[in-house]
Amino acid sequence: MIHLHPRPPSHRGNSQKWLRRIHAWFGLALAAMLLLFATTGFLLNHRAVMKIPALDRKEVTQLLSVEASPAAPTALAAALAPALGLDPSALKPKIDGARAVSWGNGEIRQPERWTLRADTPSESVQVEYWVGSRQAEVKRTQPNLWLYLARLHMSIGTGPAWVLFSDAAALGLAFLGLSGFWLWGRLHGSPRRLTLLASGGLATATALAWFAG
Repeated sequence: MIHLHPRPPSHRGNSQKWLRRIHAWFGLALAAMLLLFATTGFLLNHRAVMKIPALDRKEVTQLLSVEASPAAPTALAAALAPALGLDPSALKPKIDGARAVSWGNGEIRQPERWTLRADTPSESVQVEYWVGSRQAEVKRTQPNLWLYLARLHMSIGTGPAWVLFSDAAALGLAFLGLSGFWLWGRLHGSPRRLTLLASGGLATATALAWFAG
């Protein structure tokens, strides 16, 4: 009697099985992030040509009194932060130095201008203050839902945790693309055909980028 022993699974078969599993789980885990990037990417890509009203915002301007002339932008931030409902450290300063500007037939000395800005995905706050003035102009910009998602896409005002999560999602999407190519080549085509398809796709993308620039 002849006994037939099943052949043990090859190392290549195990590798393909685990790669398919990882590919599938990565796709499931990144589905929500992929949908976010796809939707907001479409809106950002066509916002000017199609004039999409979804990317809308509400702007409110107000004047805040400055009791005493602050010595530095950090002092101004500390003075105005309670009225703005912000932490003083969230207001990032920018200084435009004093300079001479034309006025009528002569020149006048324009004072130093301080700009404080704080960004979160749901709001942008900008404070403009001219040194020596008793008022500061505050402009608050609040995006609608779609623009809020677009700001998440661009990591505007997000913390390090979101940036790391976005980086991990980007690397995961790159892995899905590479593993998809590899699996397709192993299961549905020859390496030569896979190389031709990948090279053709890369050449097409490069040509489109060249003509777009």
